[in-house]
Amino acid sequence: MKLKIKKEYYRHRTTIMIIILLIALSLFTYMSSCFAADMSNQADYPLGAFNFDFARLGADEASRVGELQSIGYGGMTLRVNTEKQLEELERDQAVIGDGPFKVYAGFITIFFDKDLAVQNAYLDKVIQSLKKSDAKLWVILRVKGGKKVEREQIVDFLRPLAERTKAAGVELIIYPHWSGNNPLNVSLFETAEDALPYLKEVQNGNVYLSLHLSHELLAGNGDRLDEIAAKIKPWLRLPSINGADIDPVNFDRGIIPLTEGDYDASKLLKALKSVDYRGPVILHTWNLQKAAADHHHTSFKKYQEMVDTLD
Repeated sequence: MKLKIKKEYYRHRTTIMIIILLIALSLFTYMSSCFAADMSNQADYPLGAFNFDFARLGADEASRVGELQSIGYGGMTLRVNTEKQLEELERDQAVIGDGPFKVYAGFITIFFDKDLAVQNAYLDKVIQSLKKSDAKLWVILRVKGGKKVEREQIVDFLRPLAERTKAAGVELIIYPHWSGNNPLNVSLFETAEDALPYLKEVQNGNVYLSLHLSHELLAGNGDRLDEIAAKIKPWLRLPSINGADIDPVNFDRGIIPLTEGDYDASKLLKALKSVDYRGPVILHTWNLQKAAADHHHTSFKKYQEMVDTLD
């Protein structure tokens, strides 16, 4: 009798242990999948920041980069219109080194009313600097003074630039920019759709295009982001996001902290997801020098909430 009870005890104990092990395995699998999903979300859509108001983040390059990293930003973009700004880029590169924080791009405005040969010579210096960080070259094309620019002039500028950037291993990205209804300072490409035919014409496998929420919204395309993203899907790089009002009339309400405005900025992320874009997104901070001192922090937190809701 005792032997039988003992056998029953061990049999039930073994069954209980198996059940416990199965439950533990299930919990481990579930937690691992959650962790993997969290890590995946962190890897997708890393947020970078424009450097328009970095002064509030610290007194020098090291403190600014350190502050952005501590908040959670994955990188930044810098204006490189002048030799002084190019030197600033190189100081940032020295601070960043080979770490996980990135210089995503340098952006420069090309003026077709000025000497293009001089600007091209400077562009070659910029390209070599960006190459050090595996960063991209963003170009905004403008013309001042009411001068007319022919299609052939634009193509003749972009095609050799595409070849030079390709040779250097630097991606060339067209940066559409709304003109602000200023006839004396006109952007040649105000929206992604404006630039698309030119991109296709000069394409050499190294020409890309950005989708900027602020500029598309100011051009009246706030409800067409899915459609536009689908059109430019093969060439989409470095989209930018920001807070905004639904019907902004200028940049004062077209670019505000991500926590402000009545336009649903998550529409941009949904458009990006619809075309399976998962690369860097850049927080636009133009003219936010008077915004709340912690707007980089609050915008980052809001952005992460938007990313989390995508799944």
